[in-house]
Parts: sequence; structure tokens; C-alpha cells
Amino acid sequence: MAERYRVGDLVWAKVLEIVPNGALLSLDEETQGFLHLSEIADEPVNRVEERLQEGAELLVKVIGYDRLGRPTVSLRRVTELDRETAEFHREAVEFGALLSQRVTSVPEPQRTEERLEWRLRRWLTEAEATLNTIRRRRNERLSRTLGE
Repeated sequence: MAERYRVGDLVWAKVLEIVPNGALLSLDEETQGFLHLSEIADEPVNRVEERLQEGAELLVKVIGYDRLGRPTVSLRRVTELDRETAEFHREAVEFGALLSQRVTSVPEPQRTEERLEWRLRRWLTEAEATLNTIRRRRNERLSRTLGE
């Protein structure tokens, strides 16, 4: 299995199951991680249930991989700066999603059509003037030929 997360990555995870020595977390749809009892808090925790509930969402830091290839994560190694950064990132992603759904005004098609119409009129006027010049010259040549 390719390692999707690098050591040091911050991940929003959901508690799937509480086990005697820690908790299984869902890092995404495909990846489960393990949070050991010793990585829950700085002070000793006797039971996982004292700090975690199933379904809770946590910000955790990837600290390595276990022998099953699952990411091992830590709750206690997440700093206050990490939390602020993750919250800011989450808000930025939500804001970006809202902006992408925003309806934007489209330029009025009449302006483009007016410009195109104006160019066509100008081209037709120039083409007509050129044709008139060609006709006049042809008529002048004809009259000279007939007059001789």
C-alpha cells in the first residue's frame, strides 16, 4: 500500500472504534489510522473513553506507520499553532467551495454582436467602395476602347 500521508502531516480524522489500548480512526474513505493510548494526552489516561467518543472529529498528526501499514497518529503532539493553521485551511477550503458555486455575471452578448455587426458593416462598406472603384475603372476602359 502506498503511503498516502507523510510523517508530520495534520489530518482531520473521525473516531471509528475505541479499543482497550487506543482508537481506530478514519483518516479518509480508504485509510484507517491508529491512535495509541499514550498519544491521547500529556497526562496519563487510564481509559480511552475518558477522552474520546466514537464519531468525534479530531485533528491528529501522523507520527509513523504500524506493522499493518496503518498510519499511527498522535493527538498530544498537535500544537496550538497546528490547530489554528488547520482551522484556517479548513475555512479557506470552505470559502473556495462557496466562491466556486457563486453565480457570476456574463458579459452581455449584445455588445459582442454590436461589435461584430459594426465590423461587418465597415467591411461591407469597404467592399462596396472597392467594387464601385473596379466598376468605374472598367467603365472608363470600355468607354476609351469604344471611343477609339
